[in-house]
Amino acid sequence: MKQTSSETEYLLRYEDEIRMTVEEERDFLSKQAENPKAIMISAYFDEKLVALTGISPVVECDKCSHRAVLGMCVLKDFWGKGIGFTIMGMIIDEARKMGYEQVELEVVADNIRAFSLYKKFGFEIYGVRKNSFKYRDGRYSSEYLMALPL
Repeated sequence: MKQTSSETEYLLRYEDEIRMTVEEERDFLSKQAENPKAIMISAYFDEKLVALTGISPVVECDKCSHRAVLGMCVLKDFWGKGIGFTIMGMIIDEARKMGYEQVELEVVADNIRAFSLYKKFGFEIYGVRKNSFKYRDGRYSSEYLMALPL
């Protein structure tokens, strides 16, 4: 996450805001692995992690149990090579198998590359969160709230 945060301004945190220790990261991954409603898919090149996507429940409650939230990141050197497309297809297939009825995500409106990928898979905008990001230089960006019915 630190590397991808340094390569793009479209992720939630700046590189210097990611403070998770190796132990905390290990605990997080263990909890994800134990959760039957969550899954992560990673892509490697020459034993290096180059892309990651995952889904988990939007909220852990019965009324929202049909909804999953999706996150994804790809190292900049691997943009435009089809890796994001491949793992996106895989994670959507897994969401269906897990019984989810809807996958949701948020994308910075300026992130044309990611927005285009999500549209290819059928995600539709259902809302806009105006000025949701305020960058350190004072600029703002809005986010699209997107959903894919399964």
